[in-house]
Amino acid sequence: ISYVKSHPEVNFAFQPGTFQISLGAEKLNEIYANSRIFFSNIAEAEKILGVNAAPEELLEKMRALGPKIVVLTDGPKGAYAYDGENKWFMPPYPDPKPPYERTGAGDALASTTVAALALGKGLEEAIKWGMVNAMSVVQQVGAQKGLLTREQIEKYLYTAPGDFKIKKI
Repeated sequence: ISYVKSHPEVNFAFQPGTFQISLGAEKLNEIYANSRIFFSNIAEAEKILGVNAAPEELLEKMRALGPKIVVLTDGPKGAYAYDGENKWFMPPYPDPKPPYERTGAGDALASTTVAALALGKGLEEAIKWGMVNAMSVVQQVGAQKGLLTREQIEKYLYTAPGDFKIKKI
C-alpha cells in the first residue's frame, strides 16, 4: 500500500481471496481505500460487508470502502459494476455448450477486465472482454485452460449475439 500511495500512477486491482476476506474489511481498509478496481462475487461481498443485500446496494457499500470501481460477479447470471456514477449489469456471454467446470470464471473476468482497461478500453467494453474470457474458461477444467488471446476475444465480441449488451441499472 505504501508503494501504491507513493506512486499514484499505479492502478491497483484487488480481488481478495478467502484468507483476505476472513481478515475483515477493517484490517484491510487501506487496501480497499487505495484500490482502483475491486472484484468479488456477491457472496464474498456480503461476507466482507456483513450484510445480505441486493447487488445494487452491495456495489454502493463496497465502493464506500474506497475502491473507485467495484465489479461483483453473480455466477452464471452475469456481473455488476459501479464506478461512482453509473451502475451496470452485464449478462454472461452465451455458452457454446454446457459449462464443464466453473473454476476460474471470476478470475478470468477480473484479469481480462483489468487487461482491457490497461489497453485503454472503457469500463463497459472491458467488462465485455472479461465476460467472454469467463465463458471460455468454464468450457475447460481449471482456471487457465480456455483463456483466450486478445484476437480471439475480439472475434467473439464481433460475432456476439445482439442481446450481449451491458445495461445501465
